[in-house]
Amino acid sequence: MSKLKELIDRIVEFGTNEKIESENKTLEIKRLLVGIYTEYLKVETEFDETDYEEPLRLDYDGIRSIVTEHFPDFGWYHSAWESHKINEDADLVTEDSIDDLTDIIKDLIEVQWRLENNSEKDGLYQFEFLMKHHSEQHLVNLLKYLKDKDE
Repeated sequence: MSKLKELIDRIVEFGTNEKIESENKTLEIKRLLVGIYTEYLKVETEFDETDYEEPLRLDYDGIRSIVTEHFPDFGWYHSAWESHKINEDADLVTEDSIDDLTDIIKDLIEVQWRLENNSEKDGLYQFEFLMKHHSEQHLVNLLKYLKDKDE
């Protein structure tokens, strides 16, 4: 659990701390995202039946602005719709790497809040839920974008 918390805390800084220190932000975020993905694939959760207060709404635009400052060379990219199917005329969709990272951070801020204010059980459950239904796709897309960008 402490490894997951460390990863979450550091990734969240890339969307909340304008003065983050890092020797190589792109390499660091890649390593952090791989770490988060590893933790997601290992996590086992159960639903917390307690009726907790919901976290506050997050400022997407504010987070996005900070992410953009840290990664000014991140941009738009294409991916294939239904890439798991072999189609001769595959539909291309335009994706946004800044949005990918912003959404990941936004989800992890919610997990961080739940871990700190609700319970470990609630935080882990929400981590697994948000990854499965939202952040996992952003994370995989972003890692592929960064790999392709480096070639």
